Amino acid sequence: MEEAGTSAERAEELVSKRKSSGSVIWRWFGFKVSDEQQHHVICRECNKQVTARGGSTTNLFHHLKQWHKLQYEESLKLRAAEATAASHRQPEKAPAPTQSSLQTSFSRNVPYEKKSVKWCTITKAVSYHIAKDMVPIATVEQVGFQNLLKTMDPRYELPSRNYFAREALPQMYTELRQRLADQLANVTHFALTSDMWSSRTCEPYMSVTVHFIQDWEMKTACLQTSYFPQDHTGEHIAEALQDAIASWKLQEKYLVAITTDNGSNIVKAVELNEWMRMQCFGHRLHLAIGECSVVRSIQIFYFNQKH
Repeated sequence: MEEAGTSAERAEELVSKRKSSGSVIWRWFGFKVSDEQQHHVICRECNKQVTARGGSTTNLFHHLKQWHKLQYEESLKLRAAEATAASHRQPEKAPAPTQSSLQTSFSRNVPYEKKSVKWCTITKAVSYHIAKDMVPIATVEQVGFQNLLKTMDPRYELPSRNYFAREALPQMYTELRQRLADQLANVTHFALTSDMWSSRTCEPYMSVTVHFIQDWEMKTACLQTSYFPQDHTGEHIAEALQDAIASWKLQEKYLVAITTDNGSNIVKAVELNEWMRMQCFGHRLHLAIGECSVVRSIQIFYFNQKH
């Protein structure tokens, strides 16, 4: 709020150019009231003086490009829009080539600078697509995907696969983890669910999910899906569950219950931790249906034998 107030105060101290050439650049520049001859051009964004001899606006555009990239991109869009409007007003006359049109055309083909606002926005969107839709990181190397991004924004250059694997996705994970940790810091009661499973390549994993109520709304978040190469004994599982809540700084005394299947190892693990265990309704229903199917098959078999 302080920065906004300061910018507003600076804008109030400046007046517009009296004999403006109509260039869009003067939206971001003006003159002090005391400068009656309007010799000293002042930037409305940073309040710095910019040299503009003979009414030339080249230095003004250069100043925006170097120090205020968002405003510079907006100025280019406005110039392009004005050029288009002028061509529609006078269709019978071809617009004479000028330096400004060349600069505009050149800027459309210049790639975004890395770490610029636009570049970061698109890169985060690509990272979100990889994480949310669980697509391989190698997607960024596929010709079709690259052509899609190039068609949507020719100025965007897609980073390499290594960039997403080593920087973009780890940074997104760190930000989301910190956001969830801040949420859990204010939780007084929570419940857990956990299950052991194997991937398509038969690698063992253990998932732990937390459930809690915040602002009268049920919240659920997967805390971790961790590689579990050790033997699936009750002791090892109990230790892993303890490590999971400790890594998120959850206090064991606030744990209401944990929901699991009926596996003897997970049941023993919960008993070792002295936690309250809730049986998974979905798992029990699946077992019940399976048992009923077996009983029904046996009944049909004996019925056919008698008849």
